[in-house]
Order: sequence, then structure tokens, then C-alpha cells
Amino acid sequence: MLNENTRSSDRILTERILDDPDMILKIENPSLKQQVAAVQKKPELIASLPLAGEKVQLAAVIACPESILLVDTPAPAACFMAVERMLKAELLPVPGVLNAARELILQMKKDKADGRSSGAAIEKFLDEVKPIKN
Repeated sequence: MLNENTRSSDRILTERILDDPDMILKIENPSLKQQVAAVQKKPELIASLPLAGEKVQLAAVIACPESILLVDTPAPAACFMAVERMLKAELLPVPGVLNAARELILQMKKDKADGRSSGAAIEKFLDEVKPIKN
């Protein structure tokens, strides 16, 4: 009975988060499903979810690629997807490209914090990885 009630309350909370994504900020330990629901509706909430895992980061990036810049410790797969979407490039998800995408995102975060353009970092990335299509 307890397990059924827990699932029911989780579902109700998730539905409420879909209506008001900011509600996630009031939940002490939001479930994965609740975090995903919140960032799908309002990707910038990823900045308020410091323990957001790869699935939550990917959900935010699908909704808004630039949201990856708000993540303290971005997952390589989320960085890859964000870079692909921001640069409108088709890339192969191989280890070297995943690492280069993560390094690009980290550099873009630094550039943004310093008020600089990331143009040089993007050019360097594109020279290194050679997209399938650009």
C-alpha cells in the first residue's frame, strides 16, 4: 500500500510540476521524473538542480541547447548534444569528439563569465573534429 501511495504522490507532484515547473524548487529531493518534467518545460531550471544527472541534462538540452552552460558539471553526452544543436553540425559520438565537445562547453562557460566571444574556441573545435555535415 505504501509503495502504491508513493507512486501516486510522485505522479501527482510530476503533474503539478508540468503545470508550474518552478515548483521543483520547493521539493527537497525531486525524483528523476520530476526533474525531467521541470527542465522540459523550463530548461533554465537546470541551474537550480546541482545534482542533475545526464538524463536531466539531456532533457534540458533538448529543450534549449544553451542550457548546458548553466550546468556546473556537464555530462559528456549532454555537451555533445548541446554542441551539435548549437552549431547545427552532425558529429560522430566517438570518445575524442565527446571530450572535445565537453572542453568546448567548459571554454564557452569561461568565455561567457568573462564577457568574451567563443568564436575562436568554436573554430578550433570544428577544425579538430571535422563534422560530417555543417
